[in-house]
Amino acid sequence: MSGFGEGSKWEGAGPSTSSSELPLNFSMGNGIGEGKALFEIRKRWNKCEEIMCLFRDDPSITQGELFDPRSQLWSLLPPMPSEPFTYGLTNFECVSLGNSLLVIGGSLYDARSFPMDRPLPSSAVYRYDPITSRWDRLTGMRTPRGSFACGVWEDAVFVAGGGSRHAQFAAGGSRLSSVERYDLLHDRWSPLQSLQNIRAGCVGFVLADEFWVIGGYGGSRTIAGILPVDEYYSDGEIMDLKTGEWRVLKPMWEEGERRRLGKVAVLSGSKGEPDNVFMLDGSAIYRYDVAANRWIREAQLPSTVLAEASCRLVPLGGELYVIPGGPVLEFNDAKRTPKKRGSIVFQVYDPKDRVWRFVMTRPLLAKTARHNISWGVVCILRL
Repeated sequence: MSGFGEGSKWEGAGPSTSSSELPLNFSMGNGIGEGKALFEIRKRWNKCEEIMCLFRDDPSITQGELFDPRSQLWSLLPPMPSEPFTYGLTNFECVSLGNSLLVIGGSLYDARSFPMDRPLPSSAVYRYDPITSRWDRLTGMRTPRGSFACGVWEDAVFVAGGGSRHAQFAAGGSRLSSVERYDLLHDRWSPLQSLQNIRAGCVGFVLADEFWVIGGYGGSRTIAGILPVDEYYSDGEIMDLKTGEWRVLKPMWEEGERRRLGKVAVLSGSKGEPDNVFMLDGSAIYRYDVAANRWIREAQLPSTVLAEASCRLVPLGGELYVIPGGPVLEFNDAKRTPKKRGSIVFQVYDPKDRVWRFVMTRPLLAKTARHNISWGVVCILRL
């Protein structure tokens, strides 16, 4: 169960499949060369399939998980390499670039630093090849960062803002305004024009040849002079990827409407239609109106989400998957089927038909008590 490479295995409560609906690793063939050739053919004809990649924790300790929405089967990635003196990676980003998965930056602890309980930003970049099922370390970012905005355009990755905050700390840490571009072909990072304001904990995505960096936090204040509290942004900044120039995006909501930006997902348009930006805020889905610069309520979730902070909104196959952050469903009653043990339920929304459906599935790591359902990072791998 080490990924898409030769000999990998998929498990789960998926439905029976025909030969045309087999999990992706089975349809790739038995050889690495054949898998690469098939990927190039799929890419040329725009027939790539989408696989959801989820990380609960430090990828070097807790294996990443892959979910195939067609077969509803799961597979595990091999552990990501790490330095022997660093641990507890969190607030990193993962993106799909070409036929690779990149894990970028984050915040971690370093046993060589003092004090040892103070998290530091990471500049490390790792690439996972799903065809060979191998991890490789790439050139690191020029500026270490976690909790940053990240987007992919053509064959490049863009990162902006961020800081050193760790998931175990509610406030504090550094904030950045620097921006970088990564060229996979030359394995090189280049500096770009910085953001106008420091911005960490922000959301990044590419929309119509523009790199959007929205939300996040900059300054902070204290309650009673003791407890630090973030000052969240309701605005953003947008880079024209052809010129490299930034422009300001005005506040996207009125004061008092919401405290901070929710979980954001960009759903690709079909047949020449523009991409759409959605947000999960509480138990509702909102659609972003670009012209009005406002979030419009789109739909109410059929079931209230648990542990909202660790929920995720994921665009997959033209639908929006609401990934719960609560505990797995445990059926200890003898009257209930044991096959449902360790299951979670995805709430799936179709924006085109405005209908909901449910997908019950069993992640592999949910079978053991040491792994809870708290997704750290989720991205889409296209093969």
